[in-house]
Amino acid sequence: MQEIIMRQAMKITPLILCGGGGTRLWPLSTQRTPKQFLALSSTRSMLAETAARVGDARQFRRPIAIGSARHAVLLSETLPEARLVLEPMGRNSAPPIAAACLMSDPSDLLLVLPADHHIKDVAAFLAAIETGAEAAQEGRIVTFGIEPEYPATGYGYIESAGDGPVRRVARFVEKPNCETAEQYIATGRFYWNAGIFLFKASVMLDAFATHASDILDGVREALSEDAVLDRRKFSKVRSESIDYAVLEFAANIAVVPVSMGWSDLGDFRALHDARCDDETRNVFTDGHVAVSESSNVYVRSEGVKVAVHGMNDVAIVATPESILVSRLSDASRIKPVTRRLMKNGYFAATAEQRAWLQSWLWTDVMPQWAALAICAKTGGCIESLDQNGQPLVGEVRRGRIAPRQLFSFARAKRSGWNPNGAADAVIEGALSFINGPARLEAGGWAHAFNADGSVRNAQRDLYDHAFLALAGSELAALADPRGEALASEAFETIDKLFVDKLNGGWSDTEMAPDLKRANPHMHLLEASLAHYDVVHDEASRIRIDRICTLFERYMFDPATGAVIEDFQADWSRLDTNRIEPGHCYEWAFLLGEAQRVTGRDTASWRRRLIDFSERQGVRSGFALDAMGASPASFRLWPQLERIRALSYTHRPGADIPNILQGVIDAYLQPGPAHGWVDKLDRDLAPAVTNVPASMVYHLMTALAPIAPPPHD
Repeated sequence: MQEIIMRQAMKITPLILCGGGGTRLWPLSTQRTPKQFLALSSTRSMLAETAARVGDARQFRRPIAIGSARHAVLLSETLPEARLVLEPMGRNSAPPIAAACLMSDPSDLLLVLPADHHIKDVAAFLAAIETGAEAAQEGRIVTFGIEPEYPATGYGYIESAGDGPVRRVARFVEKPNCETAEQYIATGRFYWNAGIFLFKASVMLDAFATHASDILDGVREALSEDAVLDRRKFSKVRSESIDYAVLEFAANIAVVPVSMGWSDLGDFRALHDARCDDETRNVFTDGHVAVSESSNVYVRSEGVKVAVHGMNDVAIVATPESILVSRLSDASRIKPVTRRLMKNGYFAATAEQRAWLQSWLWTDVMPQWAALAICAKTGGCIESLDQNGQPLVGEVRRGRIAPRQLFSFARAKRSGWNPNGAADAVIEGALSFINGPARLEAGGWAHAFNADGSVRNAQRDLYDHAFLALAGSELAALADPRGEALASEAFETIDKLFVDKLNGGWSDTEMAPDLKRANPHMHLLEASLAHYDVVHDEASRIRIDRICTLFERYMFDPATGAVIEDFQADWSRLDTNRIEPGHCYEWAFLLGEAQRVTGRDTASWRRRLIDFSERQGVRSGFALDAMGASPASFRLWPQLERIRALSYTHRPGADIPNILQGVIDAYLQPGPAHGWVDKLDRDLAPAVTNVPASMVYHLMTALAPIAPPPHD
């Protein structure tokens, strides 16, 4: 009876860590659906498998699951019984473990489990947990050392001291080279570090207080009573692993050696080995894959048909968007090449072009705009520079310029450019104007201003407010609480003033109450995507889906493959026949982002938009401002949107570096001081001399990914 009571008292709370991107399993594992939510070792997801191992109510309590707010729906669907803690951003393993300890009774035993590990022998796993529970109850932090099967170089190691089922940890060591790993195994004292830990909540809290008090204090400040982590406060918590924060310094660490068929499934070789069980050592998905005269291959397809013949020791993985081919023996080293592939714009420029753009953009253009963007006399944002790189005085200033500059310099700062606080100065100046003279007593922001900063047009414009929401979201990505406040207020104002409950979509109720325009909807989609990337809120996801539906239903013309720009209030078309190739490219990029975020299939619309624009919207190598306009003209921004869209959506035959060189030669190199040629006429000669402030936004969205700020 006493033993039964003791076992009940030692009931364990599983703490499942659900973060991580699983980038070595690209293209299966993506930001939207990372490794832990995929069925890799069985028909259930890795997370579901992890939860099932600790599902016996006689030994385990209701689990705590900590993961990204981005994956809230996936987490709740997979673990409906778990207590969820949603991280507004990743902070490695120490902060979430601290949060779980603070949520728990001090006497609770917590078992830390990565969500994406494979364990073949579950009985051995459970026996090891039971072995370690008594030591944990006595005040030790227990880790579980996997008996090594080979000299692995991809895992950290634990060196043990002594004998018996529970041993003292002598030290933790980093991932070794092969020779060192062989030496470790030869001693019989070293085990793979699986990242599984068992401890009493009070013991770990004491360890945090002693060795990482800043993390503990920061998490305590960020964690509310209902287990919600405040984004701004949590962003200030040091990002650190539990190994570096606590375990390397604590003296009360024990290890339980165990052989349980463990693998972190960290690459396709590990995934192959976990599933391999026949003489040919071939692992492939049924239905979509055919393999002949091959051995030791891993082939998986998520839809497309794949035939493999005469291949050995390879991994071939195909999804509707991407294909990976690698030697199985090198599968752990695919990160660098996949990282390059996932960078939008990486293949858009040669090394020489990238170097030239970095110099032009970050050492010439951006420093000058940082110095002059905010008017010293009125505090507002200037509208344009003259050909000598000086502000033009007396111009009417559009309300959208301040949020566009706020976005641009927040993006520059997020990219790593803020020399001597240059980006900060523009951010502060733009915010002061937005929260001061631009704000209306009735709510929202004015549309236009006189040169002296006074309001010229107090009407509220949907396009302007979409950019305010975008700028706030970009600032929020820097963990600045003013950004989230601005974005939330802008979205609330948009919903209050511009929603058309009768016909759907959003209308310019004050500027053009009888019309609808595609362009403000496009920028509202852009703002919603940016906000969702930062906050992961359901309202933004719903808005993204709603705008995509409106685009497919009304704004896309299936007869031409182009964007329809103007409508009556009920979405009936106007007879303007206005088509702007630049907007077609811009929509194509944003629809791709919508697919990345929500999984909605937008590939067909993106392909047709780009095909139309490339066939009919390009003259003499440049994208037209508008189809059918007379005389023809070519502003810079459609060229930049063309480059961005082509970089994002593969189109056979698109020579992006050649297109980029044309832009450099015609717009950037001949530009005035610290600027660019904004527009070419039909003869491809410069048509204007002013350098508009609104273009900095396009430089940040199209060129900054191609040529990020150089770092020493």
